[in-house]
Formats: sequence, C-alpha cells, structure tokens
Amino acid sequence: LFCWRDEKGGIRPMVKQMALKCINDILNRWGWGTTFGHSFRIGGASYYLAQKVDPEIIRIADRWRSLAYETYIRAFEQTASRQMGNMENRAS
Repeated sequence: LFCWRDEKGGIRPMVKQMALKCINDILNRWGWGTTFGHSFRIGGASYYLAQKVDPEIIRIADRWRSLAYETYIRAFEQTASRQMGNMENRAS
C-alpha cells in the first residue's frame, strides 16, 4: 500500500522504521518534535472504539499484550462523553 524509492530508484515497501523516519522528518521541519509510533496505536484503538468495535477485538487485532489499551479507551470514552455533553449544551 505504501512504498518509497531508494537511492537506486527501486520501489521499496514502507516499513515502520521508514514510515516513522518520514513522519519525524516532517514533524521536525515544522518544529513539532518527534513521535515513536505509539500514538498511532492509541489513535487506531480510539478510532475503532468510536466505530463501536468490541474492545476485546481491538486488543486482539492490535496485538496489545497488556491491558494498557484500556487506559486509552477509558480516556477516549471520557473525552467523547465530554464532547457530547458540550454539543447538547450548545443545542439548548
């Protein structure tokens, strides 16, 4: 799905290390620091939760070895709940 051209012009698959390098190059140019990729896993878990995917499926599919993903899911649920409350207040 994602690829890049090496120094000889060959097409190479985009692996995690190269993807993070490209992302970090962009972030650094904009002065935003760097990422280690973990935020993408958190974002993915949050996205699927918003799509009403069972949290256990999210854990298995994203290969979470611990229950740490539940911390992110709870944070997402709190944020979503707060935002929904804000929307209801605006409608009133």
